[in-house]
Formats: sequence, C-alpha cells, structure tokens
Amino acid sequence: MPNPRLVYPIFTFVFLFLFYQFLPHGGAVQKTASGPSYRLFNSSSPLPSSRYAIATFLTGQSADPNYFTAARILAYQLLHANGTRLDLASSISFLVLCSSSVPEEQKVLLTDEGTTVVEVDDVKLPWWVKTGVTRWKEQFTKLRIFEMTQYERVLFIDADTLVAQPLDAIFHEPEVKSLAPRLDRAKQQRRDEAALPASWFFAARSDNALTGERAHPIPPLQTPNFSAGFWIAAPDKLLFAHMMSVMQHWRRFDPHTMEQSLLNYVFRREGCMPWRELDWRWSATWPGERDLNAGVRTLHEKFWKVGGTEVEELKRRWVKERERMGRFYRGAGEDGE
Repeated sequence: MPNPRLVYPIFTFVFLFLFYQFLPHGGAVQKTASGPSYRLFNSSSPLPSSRYAIATFLTGQSADPNYFTAARILAYQLLHANGTRLDLASSISFLVLCSSSVPEEQKVLLTDEGTTVVEVDDVKLPWWVKTGVTRWKEQFTKLRIFEMTQYERVLFIDADTLVAQPLDAIFHEPEVKSLAPRLDRAKQQRRDEAALPASWFFAARSDNALTGERAHPIPPLQTPNFSAGFWIAAPDKLLFAHMMSVMQHWRRFDPHTMEQSLLNYVFRREGCMPWRELDWRWSATWPGERDLNAGVRTLHEKFWKVGGTEVEELKRRWVKERERMGRFYRGAGEDGE
C-alpha cells in the first residue's frame, strides 16, 4: 500500500500544476519589458501622424524571397505607382510591420525605398497554439495593430496582394465611419475572457474559399467567416487585451489558421461584436480575371506560384508591377529603360 505521506504531496503538486495550467487568465495582458510594443526602425520618432493608416505585415521566417518582394511591390503600389498610390492629401500613412525575425538588410532596403518600417514585439503564443506551417507562428504579431490607437482606423492588407485601384475611399465608406455599441448577448460573454469595449469597429470581406474558390460567383456570396487578408478596424487596447485573454484558453478557436480563426471568433456574427461586411469590390480571395474586370480593387493571391487560365492575366499584371518597381527604384521611371 502506498505511503500516504508520499502520495498526498505528490497529488497536491500535480493538482496545483494542472490547476495553474488551465486557470482562466481573463485579464491577462501581454506587456513588454520596456516601453511600447512597437517603434519605428532606426528612429526614436513617433509613428507618422495621420488620421488613418494602411498596414501590412512581414516576417523573416519564410525561405521564399517572394514574400519580401511582394511586400516591396505593395509598398511601391501604395506610395509611388501611377494609378494606385495614396493621395498625399488623404491623411493616410502606410506602415510595414516587421516581426523580430525580419533581417536587418530587408528593413534597411524598405526604408531606403521610402517605406515606414515599424518593428513590433512578437506576441507570445500559449503552448496549445500550433500549426503545421512554421512560418505562420508569428502571424498573431500583426494583432499589435489594435494597440495603435493614434489612428482612428487601420486597414490591414496581406503583403501578397495586387492593388488594381486606389484605396483612399475605403476610409469614407458608411460602414467604416461609425463605431457600433457592444451588443448585449449575455450567453456570448464568457467570464474567463477579458472585458469587451463598450463600442468597437471591425469590418472585412467574406472568404471566397467557402463559395467555390476560383469559381466563386460575381458578385460573391456572403459567408459566416471572413478572410484575415483584408480587414479594417478601430484600434482599441481593450480589444487587444480581450484577444490576448482568449488565446489563454485551450481550443477556444481553431489554431490551424492562426490569427484568422481568433479574429473570426472574437468578431463572430452571433457574438457581441459581429463583424461588418465590406463592399465586395474592395477585395477578393481566390481572385481571377473576372474579379479584375468587375472592378475589384485588391486581389489577394501568391501570383508567383499559382497557375491556371483564370489567373494568367493577374500574374502578368503582378510581374509587370514588379518590373515597374525595379525601374522606378533604379531612377528610370515606371516606363523607362
């Protein structure tokens, strides 16, 4: 028979260990050891002062150099390219958020090309948040956008996005301009999660992956879930704290698609902060030539690796933008030699 003097301490230790591991941390907020969680690269100045911002996110975890090239093309299109660049009078900043793994030389090149590079502290992941795609583990770091309360609205765009038309007007869309009150849905408010803000704003586009992928109808159908490659939000530190607290709870969302699942959980349609649907012409996942011809302004795809008749024109356009970017930074102009 086991000695009770040995069994009881062991049992107590195991119980306390498990209790601590699964203890709800509803108010948990990640803090950095010193100062803000983001800062300009190689500068002590504050982030650009503007009413709105457009942000993309770059990590250094992928061995594929095309992700960095895609970020450069996106920056070129929004800052310099005729036909897609931001209006200087529109009070919109463009930011490239860089995780800690982005090489120094890439940040230097982006800065030399006129891009505002923002270094952001990584979001620490709890033990259960894992995925088979190693380079995805830093994707939660882009949620630092919700801490950037100096901006009224921030539009997030994945780096692998082709811009077909100017984006300034999105900040003046009726569904973007106003905050919404938190809905009183008691059954959706979990006590083990940090408090929700009294008012909020988050809008995105339905995911064409759920309605036929490349063969999706035009206009596309609305879906319960949205794509995390194109969304716009009102930054709010309470919202950020809420998201960090949700992450502490095992399988509260599906970790396979990382921050997209977390965002879809926090802004679920049946929840207290149901996401708003942006006009379908702002962005398309699984895009094809039909989307371009229908007037969709941003096309989200890895054009350097996809194939098929439906995307050939988009691939040619992406390659053309890459070539124009090269000529522009060589000082030959967009159409020079």
